[in-house]
This record gives sequence, structure tokens and C-alpha cells, in this order.
Amino acid sequence: MEFLDPVMPYVEPVWAWLMNGVEAFAPLTGEGGVNWLFFGLQLGVIALVMALLMPSYGAILIFTVASVIVHVVVDQVLPMVRGGASFSLPPVTDMVYWQYLAFAAAAYLVGLSVLYLIKSIILPR
Repeated sequence: MEFLDPVMPYVEPVWAWLMNGVEAFAPLTGEGGVNWLFFGLQLGVIALVMALLMPSYGAILIFTVASVIVHVVVDQVLPMVRGGASFSLPPVTDMVYWQYLAFAAAAYLVGLSVLYLIKSIILPR
């Protein structure tokens, strides 16, 4: 993929910055790595519901922010439902947490765009 060589010096620091947050706050496996299956399933279900609710592509930014808010709520409530953990607020003062949310926002932006495109092709108006 030689055509990406001029762009990669700009993309790699951004990717490393985003992955720092994901590795700190995403669901982990038993070995300590990111559980991409659970994380992707959570992103996918939320994005699918939001894409079905999105009336037009002009609302993509609003639905991206709403998806991230729902993602934060699910991240905080799921441990209470599954394991009986006590309620805790998200660490909004931690920069690494904002990196995690930036990764989630980028993933929702791409996911909602693709799912809305598929929805507009398959479902009639």
C-alpha cells in the first residue's frame, strides 16, 4: 500500500493517541488486552439502533454525539447489571478517558455513515 506512505506519518500519532484511551477504558480480556468482540458488539448495536432512528444524513453529528452518550451510559450501567457493582461516575477529568471517547466518536461517525448508507439503499422512504 505504497499510496498510504505519504499520509502515514500524520495518521500514526493520531492512531496511537486514540488507542491509548481504548487500551485504558475499553473492556479487557483475561490476558489484559482489549476485548474487541465485546467492544465491537456494543458499538454495533448502538450504531444500528441510532442509524435506524436517523431521519437524514444531515443529523449525523447529532446522532454521533447521542451514540457516545448512550455508550458512556452503557459502560457505567453494564457492570452494575452484570456483577452488582456500585454506581460510579465516569472519569471525565482524565484525559485518557477523553481519548477513549474520541475513539468511540470516530467509530460511531464511520459506523453510522455506513449503516445509514445501507439503510437508505434497502429501506424505501
